[in-house]
Amino acid sequence: MIFRKRDEGKKERLLLDHNSIRVMVAGCLVIAMALLIMSITSVMIMNKATVDKLKRYDLRMQAENIGIVIESKIDKAVDASLLMAHDPLLEHWLVDGDVHNFESDYITLHMQYLANEIGYDTVFLANAKTLHYWNYHEKKFSLLDTLSPTEPMDQWFFSFLQRQNNYEINIDYNKNLKDTFVWINAAVTQDGQMLGATGVGMNLGKVINELIAANAENNEQSDIWLVDGAGRICLSKNPVYLEGSVQQYLPAETAADIEAAAVDNPFFVREYKDEESKLYDIAYKRIKDSDWKLVIRMPRTESVKFLTDIKWHMALSCLAILVCMILTFYFVSHQIANPYKRALQLNKELENAVAARTSELQEKNIEIQDSLEYAQLIQQAIMPSSDELTQYLKESFVIFEPKESVGGDFYWMRGYEDGVLLAVGDCTGHGVPGALMTTAVSAMFNHIAEDVCHDDPARVLNELAREFHQAFTSDSERFIADGFETVVLFVRKNQQILFAGAGMSLYQYDGSQVLEIKGNKMAVDCRTTKSDRIFDGQIIASHPGDMFYIVTDGYREQPGGERALPYGKRRLLALLDKVANLPINEQRQQIVNDLHEYASQEKQRDDVTVVGFRMQA
Repeated sequence: MIFRKRDEGKKERLLLDHNSIRVMVAGCLVIAMALLIMSITSVMIMNKATVDKLKRYDLRMQAENIGIVIESKIDKAVDASLLMAHDPLLEHWLVDGDVHNFESDYITLHMQYLANEIGYDTVFLANAKTLHYWNYHEKKFSLLDTLSPTEPMDQWFFSFLQRQNNYEINIDYNKNLKDTFVWINAAVTQDGQMLGATGVGMNLGKVINELIAANAENNEQSDIWLVDGAGRICLSKNPVYLEGSVQQYLPAETAADIEAAAVDNPFFVREYKDEESKLYDIAYKRIKDSDWKLVIRMPRTESVKFLTDIKWHMALSCLAILVCMILTFYFVSHQIANPYKRALQLNKELENAVAARTSELQEKNIEIQDSLEYAQLIQQAIMPSSDELTQYLKESFVIFEPKESVGGDFYWMRGYEDGVLLAVGDCTGHGVPGALMTTAVSAMFNHIAEDVCHDDPARVLNELAREFHQAFTSDSERFIADGFETVVLFVRKNQQILFAGAGMSLYQYDGSQVLEIKGNKMAVDCRTTKSDRIFDGQIIASHPGDMFYIVTDGYREQPGGERALPYGKRRLLALLDKVANLPINEQRQQIVNDLHEYASQEKQRDDVTVVGFRMQA
């Protein structure tokens, strides 16, 4: 309430009563709480999406790339050793007691090429007949030693002759040199008889240190370990860990997993906390043909450190908005409390209104566009990339064309050893409201796939409906109809597909025609959940070459043509039948072109998403 008080100078002044002050304070608190909730929710979603991407893609790819470099170096060394072992001149020289100069000169040139041109640290040759050990080192081929069965240092040669393997790989850590070497022993045979052994030696530590140096440029706190069969750390970016063991620096369970790593399995990714409760992510793999392991370790703070800057920017933005709102409340209250002064200023304000309004609109448009672009980046980060899609579904494509910068359509995917869980959906509305809904639904999918179920689409969909109802039920009539339509598939590696749908259909081209596989008619929404509202699952048989499509209703409902009618289901089925046998990239381009040609000058009516994939043999 506003009232007037006359002071001693007979002048009137306006005062605000306590209720007005309470309203202003309450409004500021509500705005502050809303900003806080929005900021915390956004940071949690971004943090979860970043960690999920780190585990599923970034750390795994970094470890695989390093593993490929190391194993390719070893493979090339094996090839070089076997090629030299099958040289007829070398066999003849060993049979004759390594006395002929012609073969000796030839072998010297061969070893010189491997050492100087290919870059191996040493090349050796041992004769089973004379027990002579020849070595090419420091640009010289010479007789280095005569091997003896009683000499412990020479037991590797006699053990190798007894095992009669084509080749062996030995990785040793030299304490004196504080470096790691890999030795390739290749058998020289003639008519099934072992004539001797030859091979190359390579400084594996030099290779690893180059990778460590390259890795250090991007991840200062990450580390690369090379661990021997006993769990001893023989190479590390941080000298503190050298000659320590994984049992000393890692939890017992994680160290045991590393020791049991199989050579024919992909990289394993784990997380653990050290004694100071610092969280780490690690990836590890056994190097083939050896009992050594490669371990990549990265602090979680290193992988998500960019979120700290985002948190500070969000905090400063919220603080600035709150200050602006407080000042706005104060200004508005004083303007309301002084109607006489407001009336005197009205003419002047009206004169400046046009120019000020134009400037404000320009600034607001820039702010809105910046916000939409940032929201677009967030939505793109949550959805899988085309590379991730083709990683699990080799012949696949996705068309994602929101009506605005962001939209209410979404697609989600998670790969497992027994198959791929895929979902495509259409949330109520488009633009920013729709995009916010897709963010929440994607987070629910992540939770359900990790903690509840990943290979039963019907169960996934029913759990999703329950969580959605629990999260978004409101007394407000405005939100009762909000929800989404979706298709959930689990594509097994045995050509079998499990399907469940909520208000959307799956289209299958079986080689002769396009079939529509309908899900339940009801969508996932905020209505009261009844016992009979259960989403059903279906098992779909398929064959190699079958095409599957999931299309949101934005495609069918796009107006166009001469009479601006919707595209329609009949035209869509005919289009899918027409393009199903084309290569994946041509299918995608033709589906996009056909919609744009049909729409012509008509504006896009809704978000459009199409996901297609071909079953593999």
